[in-house]
Amino acid sequence: MARKSYKTALFLAWRYLFSKKEHNIINVISGISMIGIMVSTAALVVVLSVFNGMSDIIGGWFNALHADYEITLREGKSFATDSFPIQQLRQIPGVKTVNEIVCDLSLANYDDRQELLYLKGVPDNYFQTNHFEGMLVDGDTALYKLRQPCAIMGTGSAGKLEVNLLSYNLMKMYYPKRTKKNFANAAEAFNTRYIIPNGVICTNTNYDENYIFCPISFVRELMDYEGEVTSLEIQLKEGANTAKVRKQIADLAGEKYLLKDQQEQEDSLYKTMKSEKFMIYLILAFILILAAFNIIGALGMLILEKKTDTAVLFSMGASKSLIQKVFIYEGIMVSALGGLAGTLLGALICFLQQTFHIVKLGGGGAHYIIPYYPVQIRFTDLLVVLFTILVISLLTSIIPAYNLKKSDLYRNTAL
Repeated sequence: MARKSYKTALFLAWRYLFSKKEHNIINVISGISMIGIMVSTAALVVVLSVFNGMSDIIGGWFNALHADYEITLREGKSFATDSFPIQQLRQIPGVKTVNEIVCDLSLANYDDRQELLYLKGVPDNYFQTNHFEGMLVDGDTALYKLRQPCAIMGTGSAGKLEVNLLSYNLMKMYYPKRTKKNFANAAEAFNTRYIIPNGVICTNTNYDENYIFCPISFVRELMDYEGEVTSLEIQLKEGANTAKVRKQIADLAGEKYLLKDQQEQEDSLYKTMKSEKFMIYLILAFILILAAFNIIGALGMLILEKKTDTAVLFSMGASKSLIQKVFIYEGIMVSALGGLAGTLLGALICFLQQTFHIVKLGGGGAHYIIPYYPVQIRFTDLLVVLFTILVISLLTSIIPAYNLKKSDLYRNTAL
């Protein structure tokens, strides 16, 4: 019986949706509601897809720099290499390389120009085993020249110090002494070493502004980190079972160490992007709510127009609940049609942008790292959008239908 009641309400709602109304204004308001929902939905799909595209590109830049996993101390800055089972770590199936890293802030001096930069000590083959292809803009990535340690700098740090790779000027690095402190004589309070600027890379990340790469032996000597590391970077083999390998690494590291994947290594960045995406969703969903509120007016006028039909149905034995469902389904149909049309329109716009790069950054005249707005449609986003439309349409349809249930249109209508 309940199923038959559902089918009857759905049939009547479908007839009311496409039937000719006595007052044309009802059709106009319903049309405006549908168009408003369609445009708002398309905008929501497009903006979320553009945000996905931007996030994927930015995340890709950082992922190219980060190892698959990084091990650091939960508390403290550095740990001795003999205190961690590195050889057992290398023997885990799926692990390709394990790189020892020493990284800390250091003062760089070049031709009387000074900057506080992160000095990252890496193995000699670091740039060959990591994904730095296409990032080199000047010089080369060799960490030694004529057996002298070399510095590979980001474009930002090289620009701040105005480094000239063709000159013979050396870069002087300063770091506070860890074992011997002499506050009376500032010159003796720091370790100093010289290094050759040899290459400049562009990563499009904060590494460009704040980092210098150099041999780990040079950093250990400068910072008194002999036999110690600040982190271990782990690269996996292609096709490795990441979940299984992660569990094995975590079991080996224990509670003393913190294991991070690529996203967790830039935790604040990804959390910020997720928060921004959520805020964009809330703003556009609010606009969608405003567009959907036209349904309340359209359904209210439709209820008044169909009061004779309502009275006839009531006299034939239809329950108030059945009549109420008719108008609820009517509102949901208006929203659903607008939402589906908007989703398809948004997906079409994203497809055209993804294929033909119609909308360009800066009008296409300027040179940008990303020449056009990237888009990436995700099925989960479409589901969230459609679910949002369903919830909003249900709420906006219940309001006039609920008022109908409390009214006396059933009894006071002349047949």
